[in-house]
Amino acid sequence: MNDFLLPQGKAAALLPGVSFSIPGLFRFSDLIFSCLEQVEDKFSYHIPVRFLYGSPLVRWNCGRLLFVPHHETLEEMEAELDNAVRHGVTPLLTFSSPILTQEDLADPVCNGLLQILDRLHGGAILASPLLKAYIQKHYPNVSLHSSIILTTFAQERSPAYYQSLSQEYDYYVIHSDDKFDLPLLRQLPKENAEIILNERCNFQCPQRREHYLSIAQDQSTLLDGSCELSNFLARCPFIPEHKQIQTQRRNIALTTREAAELAGLGFDLFKLQGRLDSPYVFFFDFLHYALEPELAFPTMYPIFSYTIQQYLKNKRHKS
Repeated sequence: MNDFLLPQGKAAALLPGVSFSIPGLFRFSDLIFSCLEQVEDKFSYHIPVRFLYGSPLVRWNCGRLLFVPHHETLEEMEAELDNAVRHGVTPLLTFSSPILTQEDLADPVCNGLLQILDRLHGGAILASPLLKAYIQKHYPNVSLHSSIILTTFAQERSPAYYQSLSQEYDYYVIHSDDKFDLPLLRQLPKENAEIILNERCNFQCPQRREHYLSIAQDQSTLLDGSCELSNFLARCPFIPEHKQIQTQRRNIALTTREAAELAGLGFDLFKLQGRLDSPYVFFFDFLHYALEPELAFPTMYPIFSYTIQQYLKNKRHKS
């Protein structure tokens, strides 16, 4: 009879002892908290989400190009950040534009968000040394997280480089190409490192820098009222992911075996991308990496897919 019982507690986890940094802030955080509750009800296991990241439509945003403001007022944005803290999760803002100027630092909405983050002891994901120094001076309670965008523009990603990131930032992210370099990974500080699990770009993509710069420039262009965008993805051979059907090369998303190997090296903070993905795609990835693969994941994902379906239906009705 016990053969028909579901795993409980940490037996339901794919990677016991690790925690997650996931997207969804300002997008579908209510779905995330519903997912955590349902998993706990089903498996007596609370998926340890340490950070929830994202951004409203603001000038300092990067990583993903945002078109539509999901939270119009600073009060609405504050309520979103407060809600994450009430659920025991630290909110992070993706202030990762690499092209900020001294004038950009005066942006009133971004500074208003930093004031809220400072009160909540939240964090910011950064790629601009200028913004990093500004936050350190004016908002000392905001934790500093290096962005993969920062590592993309590094001249050399050596052990010494990552050591310096580990010392300069509260948390640092390892470049996605480097997560396959086990000799390098063994030399890196583990206590504040972050590994990206599900990036679907090409290995050693030669267009990565141009892609990030196009996002940052297009975000500013949109906010300045122009529609003349770079349309970078039209020229990208690998993203969106449906283009990958034309190649037999794998992307750089980690398999569950590879993720477990990195956890075995001592890495215990794993990041997922996908804040602009369909919720079905994002929660597949999230539960795929969070739950034991034989029973927990195949049991939970179909159940939660129904919750996603109802969520999207209600959202359509409201709009």
